[in-house]
Amino acid sequence: MASQDDADEAMLVDGDGSWRTQDQGTSTASTSNAQQEATIARIEHLLRAKDDTSRFVALALLKAVLDNQVKDEDEDGDKKEEDVAAGSPLLEEALLRLWEALPVKFLDKLLRAGSKSTTSKSSSTSTTPKAGDAAHMRDLAVAVLHTFAVHILPDERRGDAKLTGRIPLLVASLLNSSTTTNTTTTSSSSSPPSSSPTTPTTTLILQTLATLVSRAAGAAVFNTAVTDLSPLTELAPEQPLVLDVLLYAWLHGLLADRATAATVAATINSTLPRLTAAFKGTDGVTLLDFVAKLLRNSEAFAEQQHNPDLLPKANLAWMRPVAGFVRRLAASRPTAAARAAYTHAAAALLRVYPAEASTLLWEDGTKEKSETPFAYLLVSMLLVDLKATLPGLLAQLNSPAYAATAARLASAFDILSAFIGYLVRALEDDNAQLSLSPDNLLRLRKSMAEALSVTAEHLRDRWDAAVAGAQGLHPEARAASAHDPSKAFSSTLDAAGLPLAWDAAATETVVDRDPLVLAAIRALALWLREDDNEVLRREAAGLVDMLLELYGSSSEEGNLDFRRPVLVALEGISALEGDNVVGGGDGDDDDTYERSATTLLLEHGTWKVLTKDLVAVLQGNPSDANTAADAARGIEVVRVLLPIVEDERPGTREEWMDLVTLVAAWAGPDDSDDDGDKTPKETAGVVAGCRVAVLQLVTALVANAHPSVCRRYTHSISAVIGLARQLRPTLTAARISSALSASLLEALDDVRTTLESIRA
Repeated sequence: MASQDDADEAMLVDGDGSWRTQDQGTSTASTSNAQQEATIARIEHLLRAKDDTSRFVALALLKAVLDNQVKDEDEDGDKKEEDVAAGSPLLEEALLRLWEALPVKFLDKLLRAGSKSTTSKSSSTSTTPKAGDAAHMRDLAVAVLHTFAVHILPDERRGDAKLTGRIPLLVASLLNSSTTTNTTTTSSSSSPPSSSPTTPTTTLILQTLATLVSRAAGAAVFNTAVTDLSPLTELAPEQPLVLDVLLYAWLHGLLADRATAATVAATINSTLPRLTAAFKGTDGVTLLDFVAKLLRNSEAFAEQQHNPDLLPKANLAWMRPVAGFVRRLAASRPTAAARAAYTHAAAALLRVYPAEASTLLWEDGTKEKSETPFAYLLVSMLLVDLKATLPGLLAQLNSPAYAATAARLASAFDILSAFIGYLVRALEDDNAQLSLSPDNLLRLRKSMAEALSVTAEHLRDRWDAAVAGAQGLHPEARAASAHDPSKAFSSTLDAAGLPLAWDAAATETVVDRDPLVLAAIRALALWLREDDNEVLRREAAGLVDMLLELYGSSSEEGNLDFRRPVLVALEGISALEGDNVVGGGDGDDDDTYERSATTLLLEHGTWKVLTKDLVAVLQGNPSDANTAADAARGIEVVRVLLPIVEDERPGTREEWMDLVTLVAAWAGPDDSDDDGDKTPKETAGVVAGCRVAVLQLVTALVANAHPSVCRRYTHSISAVIGLARQLRPTLTAARISSALSASLLEALDDVRTTLESIRA
């Protein structure tokens, strides 16, 4: 093995970064292509030699060539391409030849230099390298691998086994590189070795690992070959790149085959407690950001693959410290980065672990009520952030800052949704111990109404800009290019010319794909349903056109699913009392056009949109993975439409009777319903409840219709009665819970009795 002196004799580095060798004489960074080729040929010859001394000399020379190449690329970055293109393809090809010539076993030997296992094996020999020499060997190998992986090799070559196979040794090298000096320390230096865990070599190793594990091949090697993650977890508080390495590797692993995903999930569960423990005594900002990304992506993968085991297990050993970081940051005048980190982390915890996270974040763990409970503090800060940011957000729609701002606000809305749900459950539970005082609740109610009023205004402006419409404008009068190219304009709009639509330039943030819009509608909808705020409900009634179009576009590929939040919002809007509660103008002017909430809903096509979806749910395949979610949505559709049908005067509209015909045409439960073992009881119960709810809606339509209308639908009514008989076997206690079975059978009997009396 070569020593430090051998390397110094072979390579001399000048102060300006140029390099020269004894054989070539003085050379500069502007060496001609011919000289570069000669140097590269000599390096390649030395790399293919059999002795380690020649290989080490070649590696030292190679490092100098690579450093100059990277330096030249950085200096030429601002020059025109034609000025720097000469000779670069030739040099790139030569560098790739050197990569092919690199001896893998020699690289591994250098990476192991100074490790405990290597030292113990060769302690009795005289060839054991000194600590300084071992550090120089290891750092040289790391530097060469880093330059090839990050700068030289094309993207498609970064998954080569020659690179990925070094991942285990690179991870192990972190233990040694964190306690030794870097390669620029000379042998004559009297400075003691650095004990900092952030040496340049450590950074190079982590940059290399982050590059390799961001590819599926590198992540696979990391997840299977690296069994000890302690070198990474110990460095995580000082080196944020560690968290990137773990995140890339784990997410790739969760997307792999089921066996690999299960192994990675187990690794995550065992590593998270150690990782959070390593951050004790820090502010935890980088940890919170990491946890938020991990949970969000794991949840998305679990939903896509219908595999809840991909989610990290709810373990207080790591959840409690994470919640502690959220609490401390929120209470300590956080910076913008800290505010975004704890907002994302809290939202992810509440979304993935609603029960456990609600206890950790909303309850103070003591029976004595504080003047400022953490729940009050956190929600108040989020509401202030929303009220301050939303009014100017539309102007940033196509700016680079929009994505980060919108993501933070979306997480804030998710936290508000979770908090509203927690309040509803706590107020309904007589044994619940709320940390909030009545005064806290009243203050939050006022602030919540103000923030959601600003939210409704932002949604109105966001939608109007996207579709070039105006508040309350009927969908058929909007821009054809925005929704349906075949839609004709009214004569008034044709005369006025085409309106201008203004939506996000990025496809993933257009209005029906923007996560912020979905999160805002979800929080607004929950509050509309749970809080009797007539003023806010009137404001939200102006969003009906937007809500229904988002509902209809949710089934399109690539769009977000707005259907459940929209149904909740419609339920809240329809709770407006009185006949003339929704105004089309401001003040008490004589030309103010006022309508009831039901009239407004029907004018914008609510019946058509919702019944179309309801029939699709009824006729869906019960073996689909999304059956339970679709059936639950069907129940909510009936919950919105049933009051409209019952309150309609003088009776059911004849066009609504088409739903009776469509339901009567349904063939009923298919053969898969005969086998109770195929569907879990929970899913079977939701599906059965949806079917009974649809028959109840049909019964209400028939019961509220004029007798002359009913006589024209005699055959359809008889078919619905037959469906009621056909559904009875699916409602047995063996298939669903006993309590649900009894209630559904009672409702089904009412349907049969009512329809038979009308038919008679």
